[in-house]
Amino acid sequence: MSKINESIVLVGGGGGVYRVARFLKHIRPNISTIQTVFDHGRHSGQLRDERGVLPPGDIRQAILALSDDNQEPILRKLMSYRFSEKGNSSLNNATVGNILLTALTEIEGSLPAAINALCRLCNVRGRVLPVSLNNADLCVELNDGSILRGEGNIDNRLIEDDRVIRRAYLEPKANIFVGAYEALLEADKIVLCPGDLYTSLIPNLLVDGFVDALLQSKAMLIYVVNIMTKKAETDGFTVSDFVCVVHEYIRNREINIVIYNSEVIDPAIVEKYSTEKSQPVFPNGNLGTYAYKFLATPLVDTSGGIIRHHERIASVIADL
Repeated sequence: MSKINESIVLVGGGGGVYRVARFLKHIRPNISTIQTVFDHGRHSGQLRDERGVLPPGDIRQAILALSDDNQEPILRKLMSYRFSEKGNSSLNNATVGNILLTALTEIEGSLPAAINALCRLCNVRGRVLPVSLNNADLCVELNDGSILRGEGNIDNRLIEDDRVIRRAYLEPKANIFVGAYEALLEADKIVLCPGDLYTSLIPNLLVDGFVDALLQSKAMLIYVVNIMTKKAETDGFTVSDFVCVVHEYIRNREINIVIYNSEVIDPAIVEKYSTEKSQPVFPNGNLGTYAYKFLATPLVDTSGGIIRHHERIASVIADL
């Protein structure tokens, strides 16, 4: 099989999968994304509570990432449009794409059918797959024994400075969606995408059957480490800290290549993140603990004065 036709599965949630998928689709046609569905915040969580659907936010972002860039621009703008806050409107912070997915779920009778319908509408190149069809809450236990329930309670930085996450779990348990399971088994490369460690990546690893599929898969497993830390989740983490946590949740499945940023970020831009207590992730720490290949490469995009993963991450993954 030629490399151009290799099957690549991107795992994660939110902006991490979005950035990788958005650029990778231009050089590899056979892409699947597996998205977490345990969001509990903002309007996506509100739709979950009020309509009984799985939160659509991360799914919407994946559809946007893999959609045809040459399609009618108004459709992409519509999918991304978020209503501003006005009075006590129920539309405050609502994203049109999330509403479309919710409506299609009710029309088509299931989330997978809704995703397929919206993917056809947006001329998606690849597949967008939920990790599970079960409604569950992400929970974390802190080192003092206390429990935080709901992704939004972690994402809102409610953890005090002297407490850290000891472990994460789902309640109730969730089973892997059969389409996601099959995609993992068929993949040539599986990419654990950058993103919030405990609220974007690990929720996928907690789903029953996910790690079993990883253990059975013969795919190259790639982990792209975050550029920045996040308050309440990964305060002070180095590259080796991220790898250590992921290694624990994948039950010793070998990570073939760990990609991390080697670029020094402009201190003036880093300073903008000081109020969030977010800092660059440094490669210090013991990278020799695991027999993985570590690939240091410039990954930073600071256009617009914010820190994101550069589009070159797509070519790095494709060339492995």
